[in-house]
Amino acid sequence: MQASELFMRDYYERACDLHRFAQSFLLRHAPPPARRRFGLGLPRRRPRGTFEIRDGKLFARGPAGSLGSARRVLEAFAIAQSEGPELSEELKLDVRESLPLVDRAFRTSREAGRALVRLLEHRGRVGPTLRAMHETGLLGRLMPEFARVTFLVQHDYYHRYTVDEHTLTAIDALDRAAGAGGDDPSLERFRKVFAEVAHPETVYLGLLLHDIGKGHGGGHVRRGARIAERVCARLGLDPERALDVTFLVEAHLEMSQISQRRDLTEPGLIEAFARRVGGVDRLNMLLLLTYADHCGVGPGIWNEWKGALLWDLYSRTRARLDETADPLEPEPRENARDAASRQLAAEFPASEVERHFALMPEKYLRSTGVAAMMRHFRLVHTRGEAPLAAEWHAGDHCTELVVATRDHPGLLAQMAGTLTAQGLDILSVDLYTREDGVVVDLFKVREARDHGAVAAPRRPAVENALRLAVEGRYDVAAGVERWRRGWRRRPKRPLVRPAVRFDSLSSAMSSVVEVRAEDEPGLVFRIASVLSAHGLNISFAKIATEKSHALDVFYVTDTRGEKLAEEQMPALEAALLAELEPQGRAQS
Repeated sequence: MQASELFMRDYYERACDLHRFAQSFLLRHAPPPARRRFGLGLPRRRPRGTFEIRDGKLFARGPAGSLGSARRVLEAFAIAQSEGPELSEELKLDVRESLPLVDRAFRTSREAGRALVRLLEHRGRVGPTLRAMHETGLLGRLMPEFARVTFLVQHDYYHRYTVDEHTLTAIDALDRAAGAGGDDPSLERFRKVFAEVAHPETVYLGLLLHDIGKGHGGGHVRRGARIAERVCARLGLDPERALDVTFLVEAHLEMSQISQRRDLTEPGLIEAFARRVGGVDRLNMLLLLTYADHCGVGPGIWNEWKGALLWDLYSRTRARLDETADPLEPEPRENARDAASRQLAAEFPASEVERHFALMPEKYLRSTGVAAMMRHFRLVHTRGEAPLAAEWHAGDHCTELVVATRDHPGLLAQMAGTLTAQGLDILSVDLYTREDGVVVDLFKVREARDHGAVAAPRRPAVENALRLAVEGRYDVAAGVERWRRGWRRRPKRPLVRPAVRFDSLSSAMSSVVEVRAEDEPGLVFRIASVLSAHGLNISFAKIATEKSHALDVFYVTDTRGEKLAEEQMPALEAALLAELEPQGRAQS
């Protein structure tokens, strides 16, 4: 571990010890609060074996420190989980004093394994139980692997919490997805998915262990999967459940990375991911774990846009898995191009319709639905010889802007910069160029200041600015700089150093360029300008933001429509780093 991690862990441990000492002192020496009495003046008690529920809290019956066995320690948490009371402060103190009873012999026993797994079976009620076990030290005694990540600070761009707190916060989010906090309608789809999960203990255990490999240096995913195998064996999980848990730990980053960084219409991508997952039950569990993991990172990290991307990947993959599971061949369906052509022929000359679709790239025909194809054709037809035509469509999480214009070098940079100068955030871009140079570009955008939809009264001004930009009558760079200067400042902190990564394997036709940099207005404009200056064509872009940094992904080809050659990459990387290097400039 890094020196700073050791220092912070020591600080948190000492602060926790001081807090527990103060609690213990007050329990032993401060007068107890007056009890509420009911009925005939007797305190309300509900015996539960060697425990009792009194005034909504669970107490041990008998003298203090009388738990006597590790089995009784676990029994206290099982009663609290099933009936709802919190552990009393006195019982928590008894648990801490009884921790030596939870020795290696008990920890490796089938009784302990079964008891812990049973606590994970109660969907919607696992979080408070594990948190109470953690606060009393029991969780770390039963699972020393978790003790290793307790109070472990995470030095990365994403996480606000220590590993243990991140994990417990994520499990609280999974409880809410199960329906424990059923007043949030945005979780309804997650509740339905969770209801399909046959063994909730599997996804809870996978989430509990998903970051267990941290604290040992880099490569926490692979290391965590190996640790998970050992934990599952010690708990006595059956082989199928153990394989599922190990898979969840090993794959816990994959859905977020694919949904936020890859073009889901890429041939073979969904099929490959479906093979990786292997079945609907694993897909359901991985979706739930991915959602909960995001929620555990910190406030504001999970948002509707990430949810839309995640559900898109889930829906496409589930459809593929359902097709694989169904042995019957589906009825042949009319493809989108033929359906759109047939319907448009009632309004326009058939030759014009056929020519349009013949000129569109294959990716467009593969990934676009009938209704969208028809709208896009009408937009291209409406544009005629005008410099630009645009239309807007309100969505659940953003606004779609469709632009039809004529291609020229630097077009994406011009439009991206103009949208930024108009106060819009770009979330993703699909760029389709006909063989005759007419382009149909699809932007998903939102208001930069409040992340809301683009209101109808705002749209004409944005369209006019785009029109001026493609005509060369608008200074895009100056507009971006004006907006950047007016952008709210963040608190002072170290700036994110840019990084560039190339991937020539994820796409069959394009090279993928991933750029990590300081999140600021005009970032897409600056990256697209560099790519354009190097003669590259951009077919797709996706933008993700985490806290203070952005990860922008571009699918590019060279002037011949081919992937980048290895020898082209160093010069492009150097140009991007030079353009994006903070060099002490004002933070935005």
